[in-house]
Amino acid sequence: MPKLYESEAEVVIDGTATPTYVRFMVFTEGGLKSWEGVLDSEGSNLAMTAIEADEVLLRMADGKEGRIIVTNDPTEQGVAFTGSGPAPI
Repeated sequence: MPKLYESEAEVVIDGTATPTYVRFMVFTEGGLKSWEGVLDSEGSNLAMTAIEADEVLLRMADGKEGRIIVTNDPTEQGVAFTGSGPAPI
């Protein structure tokens, strides 16, 4: 069963941190873990900058970080992403 995480966070795009609110799910099936979610965003600048970036990190309030790949332009739910590697939990 997936677990939902919600928190204040920062998205760090090529070293520049921007405050955001994040909601993501961590899935565990057959021993494999994956995670994906959305960043709250004010417009498309964050999404376009992240899509074109070399490195995008999600930094949680406690300092834990995980790499993310932004997967689309903003929607009503926010900017969608997929986690790459371990989730920052």
